[in-house]
Amino acid sequence: MDYPYQKALSIAELQHALGVRLLTKKLDKDYLPSVQVLQSVCTGLVTIDKQSGIVRLVHYTTQEYFERTWTNWFPHAQMDIANVCITYLLFDVFETGFCQSDGEFEERLKTNVLYDYAARNWGYHAHPALIKEDLILNL
Repeated sequence: MDYPYQKALSIAELQHALGVRLLTKKLDKDYLPSVQVLQSVCTGLVTIDKQSGIVRLVHYTTQEYFERTWTNWFPHAQMDIANVCITYLLFDVFETGFCQSDGEFEERLKTNVLYDYAARNWGYHAHPALIKEDLILNL
């Protein structure tokens, strides 16, 4: 299944994704892993492009391997990602609804760096997964 909106994550987006605690109402900055921690636990698998801040697998063969075997290594990945996206979108900071201006929207994207990815992709990740209904019903 191809992503409808496939893009590499920035280090900030990855930090926010890993920092989300399910069923919480805000992002606790204390849970954001540092760049050094991410590099340490992913040594040999990923690299961080210093200019763009994008996290990438070190080699295309690594990508090919994970594309073939990810369901064996991470059988609940789609459910986990969907739950993170939905939890993020349910944060109190978004209770005001849609943005009233382009400037307000740009500021939301800047301060909530996972917002764009979560809004565009939660449904894609939820589709093959059986996720907690109470999260979806709160949208």
